[in-house]
Order: sequence, then C-alpha cells, then structure tokens
Amino acid sequence: MNSQSKSTSLSSDLNNFIYGVSRRSSQNAPELTKIGINLLKNFPAARDAVLEYFAMVFHDAVNVSLNQSDYEADINTNGSLESVSMIGPELCSLGQSWAPFIAPWCISLIMDIATKKSNIPNATLQSTEPVRVLLDMTTQNLTLLNSDERAKCIDMMLGSWQCSWAVGWVGRAEPALVAPRALALPPDAARAVFAHLANHPPALAHVRAALVDMFHEAIKEDSKPEKRREVIPYLLNLASKSDIVLKALTQDIEVTLSESVLERVSAVCAAQRHSGAWEGVGPGALVALLLRADVRCLLLLLQCAPTYLYCRQLLEYLLQKLEYESLFSDKNIPLLTSAAEESDLVREKLLTGNQLERYSLARVLILVGYNLPSEFVSTISYLLQHSRDDATLAMLVRIISGTITMHIPNDSPDINMDTERHQNYIKTGVEYALRDAMISDTEIKRYFIEDNLPKDQKTYLHYYCLNIIKLLRWENSNRVGHLRTRPIGRAVEASLYRIGGALQEYASLLRVRPECTMASLDEMPTCHALAEVLDRVDMSGTKAPPPSVEVILKVVQATVKYFFRCLHEKDIMDKLRGVQTACRLLRKLCIHSKLARAVALRDLLETAMFREEKAFGSRSVVANTVTSNKDWANEELLIHLNQKHGPITQLTQSHTSVFHAGIIGKGVRKQNGTDNGNGIPPILTTNNELLMAALMSCMDGNSGVVEGATSVSLLLVELVSPDVMYNGLPWPDEDFTKQVSIERELYMRGALEGCAVARAALRRAAGARPALCLASALLRAAAATLLHRHRALLDRHSQSAEMARERAALAELLATMTLGQLLPHPLSHMLELAPELTASEIVQVLRDCLWNYTRDHVPSPALFTCDATGLHWRDPSTCKPPATYTDTLRLIIQKRISKLGHLYPIMFLNLEKDTQ
Repeated sequence: MNSQSKSTSLSSDLNNFIYGVSRRSSQNAPELTKIGINLLKNFPAARDAVLEYFAMVFHDAVNVSLNQSDYEADINTNGSLESVSMIGPELCSLGQSWAPFIAPWCISLIMDIATKKSNIPNATLQSTEPVRVLLDMTTQNLTLLNSDERAKCIDMMLGSWQCSWAVGWVGRAEPALVAPRALALPPDAARAVFAHLANHPPALAHVRAALVDMFHEAIKEDSKPEKRREVIPYLLNLASKSDIVLKALTQDIEVTLSESVLERVSAVCAAQRHSGAWEGVGPGALVALLLRADVRCLLLLLQCAPTYLYCRQLLEYLLQKLEYESLFSDKNIPLLTSAAEESDLVREKLLTGNQLERYSLARVLILVGYNLPSEFVSTISYLLQHSRDDATLAMLVRIISGTITMHIPNDSPDINMDTERHQNYIKTGVEYALRDAMISDTEIKRYFIEDNLPKDQKTYLHYYCLNIIKLLRWENSNRVGHLRTRPIGRAVEASLYRIGGALQEYASLLRVRPECTMASLDEMPTCHALAEVLDRVDMSGTKAPPPSVEVILKVVQATVKYFFRCLHEKDIMDKLRGVQTACRLLRKLCIHSKLARAVALRDLLETAMFREEKAFGSRSVVANTVTSNKDWANEELLIHLNQKHGPITQLTQSHTSVFHAGIIGKGVRKQNGTDNGNGIPPILTTNNELLMAALMSCMDGNSGVVEGATSVSLLLVELVSPDVMYNGLPWPDEDFTKQVSIERELYMRGALEGCAVARAALRRAAGARPALCLASALLRAAAATLLHRHRALLDRHSQSAEMARERAALAELLATMTLGQLLPHPLSHMLELAPELTASEIVQVLRDCLWNYTRDHVPSPALFTCDATGLHWRDPSTCKPPATYTDTLRLIIQKRISKLGHLYPIMFLNLEKDTQ
C-alpha cells in the first residue's frame, strides 16, 4: 500500500510539474521548484527535465536582478528569486553521488548566462544574487569530485572566454588546477582569471608555482624553440596586465633568477629577441613593469648592471622615469612604495654596495624621502649611525641636497617656509640618530658573548659623533656646494641640549654600564668625540639664533663634568687635548653669557674643592666625621687608652698617669709633628694649572677677567667661610679676632691651606686687580692666625716643622697681597724681609705694618683706578703709607743693618726723597 501511494504521489507530482512548466509563470515558480526538488530526490529519471527547468528559473532570476526597476510594479516578480534561494541549498545537499551531474550543469549554465549577458559588465553580473548562488553551488560540488573530474570541469570553463571571471571565482577552491590551465589562455583571458584569483591570497603560491614551472621549462636547453620563443614575452605581457602575475613573478626573484638562470635567460633573449613575439618587449615595457614591481627587482637589476650593458641602460632609463613620475604628486608609484616598506634593506645595500649601487639607491631614497618625509628622517638617522667611510657620508649629503632641491624648487611660492620645513626634517633626523645610538649602546651584542670583540671597536655614539664631525668639517671648508646652507650645522645647533645631555651622561662616573654592551667599553673616546662636536658648533649667535638659557646651562654643566674626567686620563696627550677642548667650549659659552660664566666658575670651583680634591692633592675641606681612615685595634684607640687612667696604681710619667692627646680617627698625635697629611699641598701641579686655565677660559678681555676674578673671589669666600658673618671688606682691631672670631679664622685658614685649588685661585684673583679685595675675609683669617701662632711660638720653636709651615704660609700671604697691590711700597717688600725675621719680629711686623695698615686703609676696589687699556692698578705716588705703618720695618732693618741693610735703600731712600 505504501509503495502504491508513493508511486501515486510521484505520478501526481510529475503530472503537475509537466503541466506547470507548460504554463509556467513567475507566480507558480516557487511551487514548481518544490515539486522539481522532490522529483530529483525521489525520481532520478526526471533529472534532465528538472535541471532544464531550474536553468530557466535562473535565467529569469538573472533578468529580474538586472532589471529590478522594470519589475517593481509587479509584486510577484520575486517568485524566481525565491526559487533560486531554494534551489541552491538543495542541490548542494544532494551529496557526492550527484556532484558529477550538478557541477557540469552549473558550469554550462554559467557559460550560457555569460554568453547571453556578454553586454553586461562582469562586476555587475557577479553581484547578482542568482549568479552568486550558482557560483557557490559550482564551488561546493567541485570539491566533491575527484581530480580528473575537477580538471574536466575547469577545462570546460576555460573553453569559453566569456566566463573567465567565473573560472577565477571557482578556481579559488582549486587554484593548483586553475593556475597552470589559465596560462594556456590568451593574455587577456588569463588576466581575467588571475584578476579574480588575486582576491584569494592562498592562490598566489599556486600561481607562482605555475609561472615558475612554465618559465624554467621554456629556458631548458632541450625545450622546443617555438615554445622558448613565446613564453618569456607571454609572461611579461601577462604581468603587464595582471598584478597577481607580476607579484608572483617578482616574489623571491633573487632565488628564481640565480646566476646560472640569468646566463641562460640572457642567451635565450639574445637568440630570440628579433622574433615577432618579442616586439612588445622593449625598454619602455620593461620599465613600466619595474615601476609596478617590488624593490627587490631593482636590487637584482643593480646586481646585474656591472655584467650586462643592457641592464645598465635599463637602470638609467628606470631612474629617469622614476624621477619624472615623482614630479606628479597625485601618482602612486608601487616601486617607491615598496622601497619605503623595505627601506632597511635599501639602506643596508647603500652601505655595502658598489659605487653604481650606492648612487642609484641614493637617487631612489631621494624620491622616497620626497614623497614620505618620515622616510627621509629615518634615512638621515640610519646613515649618521652606520656610516663608516667618507663615501657613505657623501651619499648622505647627496640625499639631503637632492631632497632639498625637490622640496624647494626655485619657483616655489613660499621658499622660506619650505626651507624651514625641510630643515626641521634634518634636525629631527639628527636627534633620532643621537637617541638611537645611545639606545644601541645599552643593547647586548653577540660579539661580547662570543668574545670576539674587535680591538678598535667604538660605541655607536662615538661613530655618530665622528660622522657629525666630518660633516661639520666639510661645511666649514666651504668646498662642498651642497652644504653651504649649513643644514647639518643648524641641525646640530638645534640639538645642543640633547648632545650636552649625552656628554653629561657619558662623563658621569655613576653611569650604569650593563655587561655585554657597548656601554661597558671605555667611555672617554666617546666623550672626546661629543666634546669635539660641541666645539665645532657655532654658539655665538652670528650664524644662527643664539642658544637658549636652558641649553647654555646644560652644555656648561656637561663641559665641566667632561673637564674633570679628562684630568683622570692616563695618557698625557689625551688629557691635554681634552682639557683644551673643554677650555675652548667654556670660552665660547661664557664670552656672550654672564650666566654661563657664573655657572661655570661655580661648578669648577665646587667640584675641585669638594668632589675632586684628591686630583689636586688637596685635603678635604669638610672633615671626615663618619668613618675613620683605617681600622684601629682597641688598644690603639684614644678612648680606650684614656679609660685606663685612674683605676690602677699610677706611676709617674707612665701611660696610665697621663692622658693621650691625639686626633679622633687618626690615633695618638705623633711627637715629631711630621705627619704628611698636615703638610700644605703645593699649588704648582699639572692639574692645578689646568684648572686655572679652565677658570681663565671663562673670562675674556680685561673687563671679563676682572669680572670673572671678582666672581672667583666671592665664590672662595662663600665656599670657605663657615657662615655669612664677618665676611666684609673692613679689617677689625687685632684684639677682636683674639676675643671673638679666632676659631672661625682658624677654620678658614685650615680649609684654605688644605685646598690647593683655593690658594691657586686666590693667587689668580690677585693678578686680576682689584678682585682680591673681595676675598678680604680669607686674607684676614690667614693674617689673624699667623699672628696668633707666631705669638705663641715666639723663639722657642724656631727650627720646628710647624714653624717652617707658618713661615711658608706667611710668605704665601704676603706674596698674594703684594701681587694684588693691597700692600703699597715699602710694605710690599715685607715678603723679602720675612725669612730673616724672628717670631717676635714677625708678630710686630704683622701687627704694626700689615694689620694696622689694612685696618685703617680698607682693601676696596675704590682704591684702584682704571687706565685707558682697561687695567686696574694703584698709583704708587698717591698711596704711600704713613710713617706709622713703616717705622717698625725701619727699626728692625736698622737694628740688624749688617744682615738686612741691602733692603734699606730699596724700601726707604726713595720714600724719604719723596717726603722731602
């Protein structure tokens, strides 16, 4: 009964289907479609009739989709579209057994639609819903076929040039089958196929494989001449029309065109280039292809240029075409875009290539930089870091000048704005190079780990500085026309703050030095190079705007730190060269800025007196109150020795009956008083003289020296004096120092004597009159303590080491005051008289002559007059001291006339004549 009812139902469906098709309309299309699908599933003999009806439905649906505006008034026109939406899923779900029938039917239907609608653009046809459903059915059923059946279906599609677009679409499922078969088509038809494959990225590998196989087959020595004659022109022609073919051909082109392949291609081209197939393959066509190709094609062309004359000619033609096309800003040149994307590869080749490669790539980088300023900046940064010879730096100059010429033509409407914008690009490149070089110095490098570091290895920052120095030297020579506008000099001047910061960082002793990095190398060569860069830059404001205050302070601080690092150089020539560079820098900075002078003088003195005192043989101004100089045993410490006083029976003059005097941290005081640590450090040392030269570099001209020396005097008082009281110019009564300020004077004299730098600076201030007047507090402290100690010693210890030190201090005080013209004639001759005087006589001379005179005649700048040359001095004819201040000297000489008589006429005869 069930089979009978089933056959009755099929018979009814078949009759309804035949009747409906004979009277088909858009109204009954969905119903007939359902009946047809049921017949396919249950009555296979009706397959051809049902599929034929489905084809008619697809044709109607395509017409409706293409002309929807004509059918909008009829609400039933969507019946065919509804039928299509039912047919697609049902035919795809029939399974593998139906695929051999469905796939060819779909392909035939596509070809039929494409032929009938050949006047419709392919893009419009593909966008219709029925065609998309049909293409999806074809693709899904093709995947269910075996390889031979798929190949037959694809060959069937390739037989119709109208449906090449369908081949490309369907070929996404089987690109390995489509790609080699598409190459058998004419170029236009193959282009249409590959154009659709291009939208499917996995297809590129199959297209490339097919192209490479075809190419290698053509250049085989045993291949047919006809085949060899046509393949290469065909591929070039196809590449000119299809982007995916061009991309596939140029991908890994350096692997495809090896040296042996190039030789074979050259032989084939030489033999067949006069044939008709090669007529369209000329220089113009090749250049047009290269303009759309990858930059690696250009690198391969550069590699072949030295060997093949045709490659050299083609290269020049290509570069000229590139330069011409770049003049049109609205044009997008793929070769330049690829060069920008592979800019690291291009720049690396610029460093290592031959002369032809360098010049050619420089021209390409000019064009890239013209279109992309960011790449121009990156190119400057890269070459400044990695250039190792003059030829590469010359390429950098060529790139800069070429980009300037393109950016700023002679007929530019606003040439100043264009020039400033381009200069900002160069400045940014210089700054980026500095930053990247410093970062590279902190990165771990392989040759440190492998322990094969070259002997002459330098830091990346050092190489950067050497390149900048070379470029600045070329600029200053005025022999390089492209550098006459000072592009590098202005860029470095704009980056002074960062360069000063780099010098300050590398000159710091506390700089972090990671292992296995360039930072672990000796930093002083890099510091010397940075200092030379700063030395070659114009900071006077004559060629460019003067640096800002912030920049000046940064460079001054960096220069001072660099100066003190140079003092620790072991090689004397490196040391002197570094100090000379630092002095030149200080002179350039201070000559136009009093603020720079003030900061430089303070930093130099503070560092020399409190942080680098050992380099000058000085003792620390501030005593060590934290740790002792050495580890002491308990029986050697003063506290333990003195604790033994009292508890046991005391013996006369035993170690338990007396206290042990000494200095905490240094043990028991030595009896002979010959402690080397208490000696007066000499001031005539190499480092001291170099420091004085640095101080004098901060002063220029007579007025500058006076102002600078005045600042030095004030700084010495500020740094040595423990407080702000009693630092004025007047000298009080001698009794005041004994009763009120003697401890303060002793501290100041101890600090001054222990610091060779302070004494040498005081001597320099004395030579720049009247600067010494402002250091009156230091002179007064020395005089007061000398009076006190000589009064205490008198004649009992005339031969002691302590007395010798006091006499040396007295001689230095008198020499300094005499040099500063604070002691007029004949008081200025006390220096010659002092070595022959006893302690009591020294006390009398200091009190009656020196102290009383300076008390009554306050050392003041007002005592000095300025002459026409700008020198300050005291006129001896107007500053003769009264007899009150010279009688003591006269009496002492008369008393010891036999020994000191030769000084009497020098000191007093002329004075007596003048008084008469």
